[in-house]
Amino acid sequence: MIPYALIGIILFLILLLVAIHIGVNKKETSAEEEGEARPVIHQSGIYSIVRKSPRESIDDIKPPIEEIRKYLGGQNEDIYGAPLNDQDRELIIRQWQHHLETNLSEIEEGDKEGVEFYYFDFANQDQICAQNISKGQFVTREQIFKYPKIIPPFHLGCQCFLKRYRGDENLRETTVVGMQSFFDEKHFPEIPKWQDIDLSAKDST
Repeated sequence: MIPYALIGIILFLILLLVAIHIGVNKKETSAEEEGEARPVIHQSGIYSIVRKSPRESIDDIKPPIEEIRKYLGGQNEDIYGAPLNDQDRELIIRQWQHHLETNLSEIEEGDKEGVEFYYFDFANQDQICAQNISKGQFVTREQIFKYPKIIPPFHLGCQCFLKRYRGDENLRETTVVGMQSFFDEKHFPEIPKWQDIDLSAKDST
């Protein structure tokens, strides 16, 4: 006959194993749920960068193409008085679409590389943007996530682009000494109105 003490020890061990098994399962389930609920975040230095494509929010910021086409249909000249014809209107629309896609793709490619900073550059002279934006001014990826309206193009005919900053770019040709922040959280810069038209830098996009 098995002593009662031995039976008690066996039962205790069985219960202990069951309790451990339940505890492990709960921990794994909790970790999986937390992983599903948590956004994709990359921790780097003092910045917590959310790697989420801005395409999901840009439609709420930029005007739809039909609205741009309707607006251009009622305009006969740009802000400097240059005449605007039907060919110019279609070119501006194609340029807007191409430049927006270029900027979105630049950010998405930067996310693949873990880029933290982006700086403004200009394909051609842009007198409208130059009033508030300087070549070489930078924004963080977190700022782009919080404020997608800082993604160019800003106005019709805009020549401003966001470029990935990898640390080896030569920005000495800019009017800005070194890299300078575009804005801080307390003072958001004035951004050109999308309705402003500038034909001075037309391209064949």
